[in-house]
Amino acid sequence: MKKIRIDEALAGQKVARTLYYPNGAAMLAMGATLTPSVLQRIAQFGYRDLYVFEEGAENVDCRDLVAETARAPMARKLGEFFKKVREGVARTAGLGSDSDANAVAERLSSAEVRKLVKQLRFTEAVGGDDLDAFLDAIASEKDSPMVAGAPRTEATHHIDHPLNVAARSVMMGRRLGWTPRECRELCIGALLHDIGYHVLPEEIVRSAAGQALHPVAGYHLLRADTGVSLLAAHCAYQHHERFDGRGFPRRLIGLPRLTASETVGPGYMHRYASVVAIADRFDLLIAGFPDGWAMRDDEAIATMKTETGAALHPEAMGAFLALTPVYPVGLEVEVTGGEYAGCSGIVSAVTAAALDRPSIRLVKRAGVPLPQSLDADTQKSDVPFRPRTPEAK
Repeated sequence: MKKIRIDEALAGQKVARTLYYPNGAAMLAMGATLTPSVLQRIAQFGYRDLYVFEEGAENVDCRDLVAETARAPMARKLGEFFKKVREGVARTAGLGSDSDANAVAERLSSAEVRKLVKQLRFTEAVGGDDLDAFLDAIASEKDSPMVAGAPRTEATHHIDHPLNVAARSVMMGRRLGWTPRECRELCIGALLHDIGYHVLPEEIVRSAAGQALHPVAGYHLLRADTGVSLLAAHCAYQHHERFDGRGFPRRLIGLPRLTASETVGPGYMHRYASVVAIADRFDLLIAGFPDGWAMRDDEAIATMKTETGAALHPEAMGAFLALTPVYPVGLEVEVTGGEYAGCSGIVSAVTAAALDRPSIRLVKRAGVPLPQSLDADTQKSDVPFRPRTPEAK
């Protein structure tokens, strides 16, 4: 299978990964054949890319960060919960488009809001068996080089984004040697890191004001009788802080080390937030929502490397880079030199030992299907390649 843009999809191709409606119901099952009307419907719902089966590479496995059997129930649960927050807490808080941080803190700490928040049972809404299954299904360090992000739309970004941030955060936490209890707490904090957006007025959510206020709103919401730990609440409060102290809303600085024994004092980010900040940054760069543009994984990783030591914690970035393939499985590439020059194919496998040197399944030369697909291991031989873009076709 391979990942393509919607404008490259052709009638007759078969879908290699299920597509979903915003409510979590399946829109198009794996194996379904694309037709002009189906393509139109997919585009109407805002999908920008999808996975299709590629002749000669049908057995390439573009698995997700979390197994679908565990991801789907958590997505539905999170979507239902966020809806209750928007319809209940946001309406009760009554924040206006001119609200500042003090007004946000005051309204979300009011008795009427706290009473409603308590009734929403936050710990049940994001915990329980579904959370346990989600945690168990997150890719292991061994499997992480094989993961590739699922197609998504702007309508589902508010669910897909926290799920992806939570999964990557837990993977990083495990890599850093954190305990299962710490990783569970980190997961809850990551799932709820953007919850502040759901209590802000719709008209400012995408504005600079919404960007500035949502960490404050998230923190004061989560600490109001939710049962969620204070450390998880700080993931919402601090995920836009920076290692160098130039972030917001409180200009905290990153800890020297991300160990449990490291002293956490006034003016420092909590170690959970340093990890969530990196997972959040990467997912926003490759998703392209809500800004309308998206980077390839290799471009996002290159950008984040330049931010390490300034915006991003070096130790957390080390964990991220050790787990994240530069060229994910399913990416379409072309060979630029050597015996395979002119051939194109898809990334078919990546190993943890060489995240930037994948195996490639070559299926075409100069756009013509090869009589038999070829496998090229760029780790073992010098096979220069580059990601193939629609403009290059």
